[in-house]
Amino acid sequence: MHDIPLWLRERSLPDGISLEVLDQGRVVFTSTGKWLHPLLDLERFLTQERLDASGLIAHDTIVGRAAAALMVRMGFRTVKSRMMSTCAVTLFERYGVAFCHDVLVEKIACRTEELITAGMDLEAIHGMILERAQAAKKASSN
Repeated sequence: MHDIPLWLRERSLPDGISLEVLDQGRVVFTSTGKWLHPLLDLERFLTQERLDASGLIAHDTIVGRAAAALMVRMGFRTVKSRMMSTCAVTLFERYGVAFCHDVLVEKIACRTEELITAGMDLEAIHGMILERAQAAKKASSN
């Protein structure tokens, strides 16, 4: 839990919110979505608004390896999570991302986590998540 200010370590997400992004303590993005959809929406938001994620803070409900990979790929340098997996910790440490969590678990119960292999880089993980999101969208529209 390096370089994380006390206010962030003690911060909680509001009820019903799964992800918030902060810019100097001010909320600039909020999502109530499930799975990795809030992070995919955030990726589009950052591009549209031309925001640099390196100066922002991501506060997520659950961060496993897939979420961590998306956050690192977007450029986040600081992440807070209610629950974080040891795989996410390893990834954040590898890329020099400051992080903290309320609860650390060995792994989270998510099929996407199991599909990520040790040899996959950030781009491969991103591509796999986009494919799974597209497939889920197709299945729900049928």
